[in-house]
Amino acid sequence: MATLDGTITRLRFAKFFLDLRTRELCNDDQKISLQEQPFQILVALLERPGELVTREELRARLWPSDTFVDFDQSLNKAVNRLREALTDAAEHPRFIETLPRRGYRWIAPVLEPDSRAAPNDIVSEPRSAANDPARWSLAPKQWTAVGLTLLLVATLTWMIIKREASVEAPPPIHSLAVLPLESLSADSSQAYFADGMTDQLITTLGQINELRVISRTSTTRYKATRKPLPEIGRELNVDAIIEGTVLRSGNQVRITAQLIQTSSERHLWAESYQGDLRDILTLQNQVADDIATKIRKKLVRADRVGERPKRTVNPKAYEAFLSGFSQPFTTDGTQKRLRYFERAAHMQPDYAEAYAQIGYCYLRLGHILALPPQKAFPEVQAMASKVLELDPLLPDGHVLAGNAKYLYEWNFADAEQEMRRAIDLNPNYPYARMSYAAFLASMGRQAESIAEIAKWEEIDPLDLLGETAMAAMLYSDSRFDEAIAESRKVLTQDPNFYEAHLWLGLALEQKRDFPSAIDELKKAVELSNETMWIGFVAHAKALSGDRAGALKILNDLQRLSQRTYVSPWWFAVIYSGLGDKDDVFIWLEKAYQAREHDLPASNTWPIFNFLHSDQRYQDFIHRIGLPPPRRL
Repeated sequence: MATLDGTITRLRFAKFFLDLRTRELCNDDQKISLQEQPFQILVALLERPGELVTREELRARLWPSDTFVDFDQSLNKAVNRLREALTDAAEHPRFIETLPRRGYRWIAPVLEPDSRAAPNDIVSEPRSAANDPARWSLAPKQWTAVGLTLLLVATLTWMIIKREASVEAPPPIHSLAVLPLESLSADSSQAYFADGMTDQLITTLGQINELRVISRTSTTRYKATRKPLPEIGRELNVDAIIEGTVLRSGNQVRITAQLIQTSSERHLWAESYQGDLRDILTLQNQVADDIATKIRKKLVRADRVGERPKRTVNPKAYEAFLSGFSQPFTTDGTQKRLRYFERAAHMQPDYAEAYAQIGYCYLRLGHILALPPQKAFPEVQAMASKVLELDPLLPDGHVLAGNAKYLYEWNFADAEQEMRRAIDLNPNYPYARMSYAAFLASMGRQAESIAEIAKWEEIDPLDLLGETAMAAMLYSDSRFDEAIAESRKVLTQDPNFYEAHLWLGLALEQKRDFPSAIDELKKAVELSNETMWIGFVAHAKALSGDRAGALKILNDLQRLSQRTYVSPWWFAVIYSGLGDKDDVFIWLEKAYQAREHDLPASNTWPIFNFLHSDQRYQDFIHRIGLPPPRRL
């Protein structure tokens, strides 16, 4: 039927009868109490069986426009009450199917009872066929109708059994993505809170072994999107998606989450959590643990999600922590992030996650040469020790320790051990994969580095940094044509992705296309706002024969070094382009004394290839502790 008009007052589905006049729902001989909102939802669905009834339509029907209500929670509660009354389940629906983010659909057959029957006949006992005098008086045509009816019933029964059997055995979940949680707060400035919660949920779920969890870098572009879930699932190559909402009121937080199978949009699980902001860490673990429990039957073995002791967090410290994540990754942004994380750690001295982020800030500032190594990396070491002391299961402590040992201590054996431990604790942590891939490339283990980058791209498929890392690895392996192709592939997706311009320029330089190389390297400097990269421009100018242009940049950097830190490594780079070997070794020695983080890659930097036959360079590589370059 298309609609319920005034002539239809009673409906039947399965063992249920609904009387629209008395507003009564009955199951066999038992009346079922149904509140107003669940009743209205039932009627709305029965008016259009098999069709989508949108959430917006239900909102307009149940709540006038001037009514203030938490619509999502109220509608979910009303639908859940209706399902309870019908003994239905979202996971295995017999009557009400959820179409995620859109609405609901009635999927069961709806029949109209005999209109001549009295109202009370709905709940009366049926007459026994054995005592019916008309039982044997059916005409042949009636027997034919009975046979067809029995055939139809048998067919429908077989279809229902087949459908329920398929419902009971959904495909296993090997991968999932957490879409950005939606903030329900009227205060738009609270958006950072939902973003932070999303990031923390991804991090916690990432610790589940044998489950691929997509990084937030890839999922963040789906914020406020209305793309169909199957399309998102295909783009991210995942079996399931988690979406939900966050509502904060003072120090009270409510999180709703639902797990949806992407191929069928089937609703697998949903739950709501509420608690004090002080218990937010426990609340996050509970959400992740419930999701793990839901899918563990099919895939996940016992993991570490629930191993950590319950901890409380100072609400102001947590706010400062999340505020740090809202800052950009520029040099200035990193320094702002550092201040927020330091504030969080000061307010809560046992806040391991805050110390980890402090360590990452110093690691980045040291990596982009914004701070001298002697200032940046001891802080990284200290933060790594602090994190491991407070929470040895937090992978960040091992990532920081591994990077410090690799880039500063040059203890490569222990560095690899720490990085592998971090990946073991969270195989879905992009920065752990990124760090390990860079380490492997520096050790001359390019095949392993490529494999690690491939795993990184699996958990962060939409982040162009993975493809750019592949270009960097190809460049370090002197596969310049491939590095050029990989870089250009990135730039077709984002013409302003400065890392791609950098590696494209460096690879073009090795192909001796100096005009194009200089243009690309200049774009990298402009787009990144990283002044120091001008040293690469000087190197390309020197190789192109523009010695005067290279010397001008060299002099500019020398003047700049009187006001701020300039790594001696940059002067070694420029002098290598000028072909002044003696000056190269003078500046490389200064970089060695400063323990510059670029030196562990010295045997894979093509700009120093012309030094490989020089005994001084071979001794230099040996002092760092690196294997000899493969080109020797």
